[in-house]
Amino acid sequence: MEKGDKIEVAHVDDWSVPQDVKANPLFVEIGNGNVIDRIKVLDQKMKQEGVGKLISSKLNNGLFGRRLDAGRIAIWKVAGKPQVSLNPGRYLNFNFACSWFGSYDITSQIEQLGLTVCQVGQSEAMVVQDPQNRVFIIRNGGFVSYGAYGRFKILAVVDTLNLPQNTAVLEPGSNRVLGYKHEVQSTVGDANVTVATFLNIPANNVALIQQGTKIFALNGGQHVLTNPSTTFRSFLSLGERQHAFRTQPAYTLEGVPVVLDLNLRYKIFDPVTLTQHYDEPLQALINPSQTIVNALVSRLSYQQFMRAQKIGGDVPDYHHTPWLETFKSGNFFIKSECIHELRALSQIHGIEVLAFDVMDRRLEGALGKDLEKNAEQVLQNQMEATQIELRNHINNEKQKGILAVQQVENENRRNQAETDYFIAQKQADAKYYQQIKEAEAKANTAALIAQQEAKNIITIAEAQKKQIALQTEALAQVPPGHAQNIQILEKEIEKRRAMPPGTVWFEGSTDPNFVSGYTTAKGVALANNSK
Repeated sequence: MEKGDKIEVAHVDDWSVPQDVKANPLFVEIGNGNVIDRIKVLDQKMKQEGVGKLISSKLNNGLFGRRLDAGRIAIWKVAGKPQVSLNPGRYLNFNFACSWFGSYDITSQIEQLGLTVCQVGQSEAMVVQDPQNRVFIIRNGGFVSYGAYGRFKILAVVDTLNLPQNTAVLEPGSNRVLGYKHEVQSTVGDANVTVATFLNIPANNVALIQQGTKIFALNGGQHVLTNPSTTFRSFLSLGERQHAFRTQPAYTLEGVPVVLDLNLRYKIFDPVTLTQHYDEPLQALINPSQTIVNALVSRLSYQQFMRAQKIGGDVPDYHHTPWLETFKSGNFFIKSECIHELRALSQIHGIEVLAFDVMDRRLEGALGKDLEKNAEQVLQNQMEATQIELRNHINNEKQKGILAVQQVENENRRNQAETDYFIAQKQADAKYYQQIKEAEAKANTAALIAQQEAKNIITIAEAQKKQIALQTEALAQVPPGHAQNIQILEKEIEKRRAMPPGTVWFEGSTDPNFVSGYTTAKGVALANNSK
């Protein structure tokens, strides 16, 4: 099957309403219209069929009664039958045979009193069971119906783009998601019967289904199965895959059983052919792989399988070739008829083998176990010898390291001693030179002080000499009788200080004008004081 092929299978991916369902007089498909318009159409059909009316004749008074909000419809129960009010407002009920049943969102799923209303979006699918128990799917649409002749039952509403996580089918071994499978069931008596199966297939994967003896592959995308004769088989990936498994015992030239661990890389190019014989690809690869292993091991000696326990654990042995290299290097493995036969057998089942790798081996049987035990003992001895040699080498290197560290420490101590001696020498020299400098500074200071004191004495003596000369010269210039006048003035000052405050002392000329002026001034002063 080429990728992208479109397959037409009966009752697969049938998202339309059957024609006989559309012919039901009390079934109205919504399609491109709206729910309100389709309810009105159903009301007309009910009247034509003589089963009553659907739209209530109650008037909207806007003030009293039951309130109906916009976007909702009201259902009244009248003698066990539904009647609906569509316009928002308030409705009074004066009919004792009529009772309020409830209001419902116009976009919700409604199944009340035989009235069924449902509508789904683009990514949703509605599973519906008609009165004859036939199942059909509606996607991106809906319907309204009245069950006077049998009810249309809504079994489920499924989001086809996002199926539940618990419906994921995982690949054995890798746990990669191969696809999603969601089953919708209907109860028949006490049993649950699957009436629809939704598949969500990732890109580059396929789903295998079977109708009778024919098998079909469904490409990636959303699919639905509604035919009871259609059986889901499995999910398969068309990408590159790999599986690791252990073979059955194969026998060497000496008859020693050997078990190999294999890793196969493959790719499925014809899933239909594979599914006709097997449920999964590994089942188709095990038998051909076992045949190849039997042919390969039968050409080798058991000694060639004793060089190592595992691929990564080979101990160097320059006298022998490791078993894996011997196993791989022969032309019979890569280019012989064996590998060609494996690929030819796989292609018959629609599988292309990309790689055939041997990962490990184990000897089986009593002889094999003894040989394995001996090989393990040899390997253990070699490992112990290697470990002893390694420990000795480590100890030698450790001792060399300790000696090197000691040499470095001794060198450090010698350098430190030389450094301390050099520092002490420098400190002693510095102290000696400092003492010399201090002594010279003290001597210079004392000399300077003595010189300055001598200069000060000379300066003071010269100043005193000049003072005496100036005083002598000044005394010589004083006129005769000056000293007596000074003494008389001092006595006058002391006499004035001894007089009480407010005493007016007059001393001066006896000229009449001067006396008259003084008298006038004194009178003015007394007049001012009297005020």
